[in-house]
Amino acid sequence: MKKEHYPHKCMEVLGNKLRIEILCLLEKKPRTVQQVCTELGREQSLVSHALKQMKECSFVDFRKEGKKSIYYIKSDIFTKSKNKPLFDIFEEHAKKYCKHKK
Repeated sequence: MKKEHYPHKCMEVLGNKLRIEILCLLEKKPRTVQQVCTELGREQSLVSHALKQMKECSFVDFRKEGKKSIYYIKSDIFTKSKNKPLFDIFEEHAKKYCKHKK
């Protein structure tokens, strides 16, 4: 059976102001959850939940440094300029990273 990818899930995850704000911060440099909370003035539970959703869609990932988790942008969807329609970009991302199925 052919594996299908669902780019709408990726787009749904990005359809949130907090997650976009987090991506804008991480675009500049990797940060800990606490740094994101401090810079955005948001509660840790909200930020952690948003990061979890973005990690599930492989937009972000983290590396451990001692007890700290340092989050960074994983997907090249945000870092490489592409002259393609937006939906094609998300379809590429979904094929490469997405674990969500219908």
